[in-house]
Amino acid sequence: MLTRLGDDMSRGGDPSGALKLYRAAYQADPDDPHNLQRMGQAFLDMNAPMSAEQAFRGALMLAPDDVTAKRGMALSLLAEGRAAEALPPLQQLAANSTDPRLLRAEGTALDMLGRQTEAQAIYRKALSYAPIDADLHGNLALSLALSGEGMDALREIEAAIASPNPDPRQDANAVLVLALTGNDVAAQARGESTIGAVATHDLLVRAHQARTASTAPARAIAIGLMTAATTSATPLATPAPTDAPPAGAASGARSPAANASAPARRTVVTHPARRTEVAQQANQVLRPSPSTTSPTDPSPDPRSAPP
Repeated sequence: MLTRLGDDMSRGGDPSGALKLYRAAYQADPDDPHNLQRMGQAFLDMNAPMSAEQAFRGALMLAPDDVTAKRGMALSLLAEGRAAEALPPLQQLAANSTDPRLLRAEGTALDMLGRQTEAQAIYRKALSYAPIDADLHGNLALSLALSGEGMDALREIEAAIASPNPDPRQDANAVLVLALTGNDVAAQARGESTIGAVATHDLLVRAHQARTASTAPARAIAIGLMTAATTSATPLATPAPTDAPPAGAASGARSPAANASAPARRTVVTHPARRTEVAQQANQVLRPSPSTTSPTDPSPDPRSAPP
């Protein structure tokens, strides 16, 4: 009964309340790994990946072959920024999977380690199973922008925004993609018409940090590619259109630079002629859309997307 009530609270968006019930259920039956699994997911939903890791470790002690616990452990490590540790189990779990969320997590880990070509191949594989997944298109767009593929990045972010199942986080990603491809004016105009001036300024700062960072993890953190909010619902969380600090700096997350060394990404759109070509396409593809949200209104929480 406690577990069922916890599940209802979790589905209703109250992971903190659910956690209390899962704890009570675990105390009543400490040999059942399922309540530890549920505790781990609740911790992930609450942006507490280190606590989630411990819960999933406990579940694996009771059930070493449990796939759900293995997945939760990998996502916890990824949310802590420990991409090098998270990647092997993610690859093993995703090897024969068609789950776009799991593949998205694998792509995140690869991007964090500077392996953009492999990451982009994984995103595209996932899109073959979920072609209208806005998150996948958005993640692919960010990865392409970071690796200097400006025109492809613009096409992908256009697909993310045009998805029949829209995701408000992609308005923030559009600002980042435009800025990462050198289109700061278009980025600012679009951002101010969709997510507001303050949030736009924050994202432009992040994009500048990404463009000047010397390592792949630093770039990923700067744009919010990694965050402790990486859950089963959003394995690869996208930047928050809020005034929050960079997502990779979430409380409790370890520095990815301390866990993985990666080659520097190549400079974004360095050739002047190429930059002009990308800028022209940006103006055609991503013109500022009519505002549907007052610039002073708070932007939606990007971690609230449904599975």
